[in-house]
Amino acid sequence: MKQRILVIDDNEMMRAFLAQFLKKFYEVRTASGSSAAWKIMDNEYVPDLIMLDLRMPEVSGLEMLQQLKSSVLYNEIPVVILSSINKTNEKVDCLRAGAADYITKPFNPQEVAARIQYHLKVNQPSS
Repeated sequence: MKQRILVIDDNEMMRAFLAQFLKKFYEVRTASGSSAAWKIMDNEYVPDLIMLDLRMPEVSGLEMLQQLKSSVLYNEIPVVILSSINKTNEKVDCLRAGAADYITKPFNPQEVAARIQYHLKVNQPSS
């Protein structure tokens, strides 16, 4: 069974690109914002990894990250931040809030794939 990735980004082209790129290796769902993402997860789609944009209309990516990390159900899911914000304080805030990684847009798809693979491997339960 393929591992699951949830991509949360308000940019339709970014969601489509990531879904197309990642679907070769993973089961991918996309959401345009936090409410759509919560609906997907509430319908028993629990992702193995979440890719989260910081700048979104309803709830910021940082706020959503904080909600995920304070949730009993979702706090163990690695969250990779994808953002055009390349400021150290933003990165530090996200990492302190529990983000597994922070990737700056524009990004190299091969680097994103390698980081996803790493975080999924690290977070697999040991047998």
